[in-house]
Formats: sequence, C-alpha cells, structure tokens
Amino acid sequence: MNSRRYIVCDIEATGLHQEKEIIEIALITYQDGKITDVYETLINPLSGVSDFIQTLTSISNKELEQAPKFYDVADAIRMRLEGSVFVSHNTDFDFQLLRKKYQEMGQDLKLKTFCTLKVAQHEIPGLKNYNLDALCSFFGIKIQERHRAIGDAKATLELFKELFQLRLKTRTKIMFLPHHEKGLKKLIHKSGILFFKDSHGMVIRFEAAFDMEKKARELLEVKADNRDLLIRTDSVEGESTGTPLIAEFKKLLFYPYLPHWVVNLVCANNGEKYFKIKPYQRGSEGLFYFKDYLDARKKLKELENELQGDKFLYREGPKSKEEILKQNQKADNLARHARFPTENLIIIGEGRILGERSLVLVRGGHVMGYGYTMAPEKEILETPEGFLTRRFFHHLGVDLTTKRYIRELKHMRQKSDSWRSLAEARSL
Repeated sequence: MNSRRYIVCDIEATGLHQEKEIIEIALITYQDGKITDVYETLINPLSGVSDFIQTLTSISNKELEQAPKFYDVADAIRMRLEGSVFVSHNTDFDFQLLRKKYQEMGQDLKLKTFCTLKVAQHEIPGLKNYNLDALCSFFGIKIQERHRAIGDAKATLELFKELFQLRLKTRTKIMFLPHHEKGLKKLIHKSGILFFKDSHGMVIRFEAAFDMEKKARELLEVKADNRDLLIRTDSVEGESTGTPLIAEFKKLLFYPYLPHWVVNLVCANNGEKYFKIKPYQRGSEGLFYFKDYLDARKKLKELENELQGDKFLYREGPKSKEEILKQNQKADNLARHARFPTENLIIIGEGRILGERSLVLVRGGHVMGYGYTMAPEKEILETPEGFLTRRFFHHLGVDLTTKRYIRELKHMRQKSDSWRSLAEARSL
C-alpha cells in the first residue's frame, strides 16, 4: 500500500430521509500500514431521534442532548480530513452528508474518495449482497459494536485493506462466492459435464471437464476474467460421464459444431495432390474444419510449407513423375494425421461408478456412439454395438472431437483410456 493518508469514516444518522442529521462520527487515520489517529464523537442533531434509531445504535436522546453540535467539532474533523483520501462504505451517504453540513456553514469539502461498496461491487462480481455485514462475512472480518460509528469504521478499515489487495492483485487466497460454495463442495474429482444455472434454474453454460471440481473452481474463482459467469451463476451441478470425451459429446448436444470452411486434399490434372480451402457444405467430407477463414488460411500455409520440396535455382519443364509421387506421399501423410488411426476402432475407458467401463465405437471412420457396461473387456470387444446407449449418425463435431482426443491420449498425465483397432482386438 502506498504512503497516502486515508481517513476511514463512518457516520450514524437520524435516518435515511432527506432531512437526516449526523448523530455520531468516527474517523480512523491510516497511513503506511498503521493507524495513526482515532477520532470519535457524538453530535447533537438539534432534534429528537426516533425509537428505531435509538434501539439500532444504542444512542439515547439524552446522550445527544449533552453532545457537541456539529459546528463545535467541524474544525477538528476538517483538520483530519484535509489532504487525505476519504474512505467509507457508501461514500454517497457518508461523504455527501458531511459535505452538506459544511455547506450549511458556508464552506465546502472536496476530497478524493474510496468507496468500499463500489469497489467491492467491481472486484467481487456476483455477490448476493454488498452491505457491510455481507462483505465482512465474506472476508471473515468480525464486527464489534455494529451500528456504532467506531465499530463500523474499524470493520470498514479491515474491508478496505482486503479490497486494496484485490485491486492491486496482491491477495493470494483464492475466494468463492458463498452461494457457489455449496454446489462446489458436492462436485467430485471425476470427468463429467458441468451445468451452471441462473437464479431461475435455467442452464446458462455447459462445460466438459476432465476434473469437474477443479474446472468449476477455476471458472467460479472470484477474479475479473470470470466476471460474466460469476454474475449470472446462482448454482453449479455436475454429471459424471466417466471420461472427458463423453463429456465433450454431451456438450456438443447443446453447442453443435458448425464450421464455415474446410481444408481438403485435391488432385490436379497432372496427378499432383495439394491442399485447398473450400466453403463448408453440410454433409461434405473434409480433413480440417474451421469456423474462421483466417484460421483456415493459417493451416493451409502450414501444410504448404510441409509440402515444400527441394528448391532449384533453375528448372526446365514441369515436375517429373518421381517428384509428383514424392510430393503426393508427403500430402497423404499429412492428410493421415487428420483421420482416425484406423476406420474401425474402440475406445475403452473409465465408467461413472466403480467397476463400470465406458466405450466409444468408431465404424467406417465415424463415431457410432458410446455406452457403459459392467461386462468384461473381452465381451465388449466381441460385440461392442450391443453396449451402445447413445448413437450418432455422421456427427461431425463428435468425429472431430474423438480424433483430437485419440491424438491427445498419449500425452495425458492420467491415462485411463485406451483405443484399439477392432481388427487387432479380434485377433487376440
């Protein structure tokens, strides 16, 4: 924290109405990480105070009658405030009321302000309530002498310290909103799909996760990057899928994948193969699919660089058959990376419960479906179709996701799934 002088203020008043008057004020001077001065006083409002305010604050009309009037303490207050940053929980109330009292005396009060209410609303999006009690509860701050100026000022000072760390990104403790904690505690460290719901119970976001609890905590951690989801999410729930691949399938049911461009391998009149971008048409086959044209161009450039053959200072005539054959082999190898390792394969992985297995079946270069079973692996490999509980018919998003998943399997730290060619499996 910098060396500026901060005055943390709290004011108790006769009410919230237009003609409200100050009945108590507390000022805590905070500089260089320590309290250097504390000032508090009752103030005679020159009128009676309601029973409600007397009960709320424990300040009686008799005490106020004996207290100094504002003009008696105005100089002592101004002396502390001048040159400082005014801090309070709702400066629209505290500072404006204080400024009004000085204006009544023919003076003005101009200070830089730090409103812990407004800063909290910005730094902690999605909190149900931003009053002093809710924020102190969120940060674990204990309030003593609630609704007395000095007690609330001390609590506001502690809140100010916490918010200052948040603003400077120096607070290391990870925080979650109280109404999210209940759902987060119910999630497990298993693969599945997450459902983020609003206050009406409507799902506002689906997320496939390798580890549901870890993923949900990443997305619901109180930080600026998660602002939109924090504001909109009232609760989070999870559904175990056994493997992250099946979780991705379930997400695709809600967010279908629709590309706009495709990169395919085509053949020229001379028999030479090369890659080309085309607009995607529903049902058409391709090697690489893209929503953005610039991404498609980038991939095409990468492929063309891979195909680049030997460079000659001088060439006479077209490429020879041998050169074309060599380039076509390169093109076929590059295209093979975009296809399944084999047209007929099965991926066997973890199930949703102990002893259960999941399976994903590929036939003819397309995912047929997935399922769960307690049957032994040998039985699954013999008749995999019989164990499918969800089927697909040439689902592009599912096919692409499965291809990517197979490529990533060998790099996964916790590799519980494995794919196998059905031809190899049946020869065992």
